[in-house]
This record gives sequence, structure tokens and C-alpha cells, in this order.
Amino acid sequence: MNATKNFLEPAKRTIYVQGTPLAYSEAGDGPAVLLLHGLGGTCADWSGVLARLAGRHRTVAVDLPGYGSSGPIPDSSPAGIAHFMWSVADTLGLQQPALMGHSEGGGVAVEMAFAQPSRVRRLVLVCSSGMGRAIHPAFVVVATTPVGNFIPYLAKLPGGPEILVLLLAFGNSPRPWRIPLSWAMKTRQSASSTGVLAAALSTVRQSVSVRGQECLVLDRLAELHMPALVVWGRQDVMVPACQARRAAALLRHGQLALIPLAGHLLPIEAPDDLLAVAAPFLAADPLQDTDSSATHRGATQ
Repeated sequence: MNATKNFLEPAKRTIYVQGTPLAYSEAGDGPAVLLLHGLGGTCADWSGVLARLAGRHRTVAVDLPGYGSSGPIPDSSPAGIAHFMWSVADTLGLQQPALMGHSEGGGVAVEMAFAQPSRVRRLVLVCSSGMGRAIHPAFVVVATTPVGNFIPYLAKLPGGPEILVLLLAFGNSPRPWRIPLSWAMKTRQSASSTGVLAAALSTVRQSVSVRGQECLVLDRLAELHMPALVVWGRQDVMVPACQARRAAALLRHGQLALIPLAGHLLPIEAPDDLLAVAAPFLAADPLQDTDSSATHRGATQ
């Protein structure tokens, strides 16, 4: 499979969109794929995916607003970020990109698809937010109690950023030893920033309540007509894999892939497994979609 054999070194750049700096990495040529990372992450979360997809696609991974080297925007809700990301797409000349979003980035990708469905060539949702109320209880505590107020201060404590990295790795992956050291170092850098932690806390408090996830999109998934692939780690304890089955069933042209021995950090801990299902989907001929959606609905690895 060419997409997983060709490695192209991404170029890192910064553009200004509506006066806000937006950092991104890009490699390759061909049909565009826009990669959207999860809560507290950066475009580096896609490092195991981007270079290999670039063998067949113009692949762009962004630092979402408020994360990495990108500046914040006033509206950090999934819909607000989605609106901003279409301006980013216009600036980069991405006319009809495929969207691939992980966790919070999946919620943004769905909102982008709702806002401009005719522009979304394909949609890949990886352990996406917004697919059901269930979420790890720790997020409910952070969102609804004063405990969350202390998270930004961890950046200033000796060993605080390292503790956050360990919690993310061991709490979100059944095999944390597969997580690259480069990700741990990059995440430690993010966890050392009070601004990044404050942005993550703000997002959590907008999207989680005592009931669980609040920015739900299940009742609107049937509006989406583009081919869509829902990919989940079977051992995801952050947002359970049962949400993937329901989302894939509600999508008009939905396909499902569950990755064994993988958790919420799927693009980071198991990029090869993710690419094994996502790369053929992104490269497929549109004429194959009618047959493949019926064949692959509910398919697992």
C-alpha cells in the first residue's frame, strides 16, 4: 500500500488567519487530507500518519487554536473552531479536503461537515468526541468541580508536566510502551504551558457536564452524505467503543473499524493499524462507496 510505504518529511509553517497565528505541518501532493488532533495535542500527534499518507495525498496537520504554536480564538466550542478551520482551509487552498479528526478533533471535523457538507470529500472519525454521553469520570470531575482549577498550576510544579504525560499515556493506552518518546517530549512541552492547559480546561468545561458529554451530534449524523469511516480502539476507556458502532450505523455511508489492543490514543500508539483501514478508505474511488459501505459496515480488525 503506497500510503504506508512512502515517507515524506513534512514542512512546518505558520500562517495568519483572521489575525490569529495558525501553525501546521504539510507534506505530499494529491487530494487533500486535513488532520485535526485531540484535546491538548498538537499536529505532532499525527507524525506517525502524516508522512505516510503524503505518498498519495496533500496532507496537512494543524495545531488547533490555543494549542501548540497556534493562537487562541474567542469561540473554542467545536462549532466555533470548525468555522475558523474553514477559513484556514480557504487560506491554504484546500477546496474539497477529506477530514480526519481524533477525539476533540473528530468533533470539530463533524461540525465542519455540517457547516459545509459539499466541500468534505470524505470523513474519518477516530475515537471522536460527541458520539454519546459516556466519558471517563475524571473529565466530569475536572469539568464540574474546583479540581479542574488546579490543572493549569501543574505546569509550574516540579514534575507536574511529567505527571500529566504519564497519566495521559497510562490512562489512555492498553500498551503505553508503544507510545513514541517524541510524543512524550512534545506533550511534556505542551503540559508545561499554563496557556495550553487553560485552553484544554476551557474546552472540557464547555463540552462536559455532570451528565457526561454535552456537544452531541448523533441526532444529526444522518444529514451527512459523504463517505465516512469511524475508527476506534477497542480498549478506549476515555470514550467507549460502543459509541463507534452507533455512530457508524447512523451515518448514511458509514463504515466501522475497531482496532484491537488499542485505546484512545490510536493515532499515537497504533498509527500502522489506523492507516491500514484509513489509507484505503481515503484513496478509494467514489464509485466504490455504495458497495463498500454495505460491505464494511461493522467491519473490525
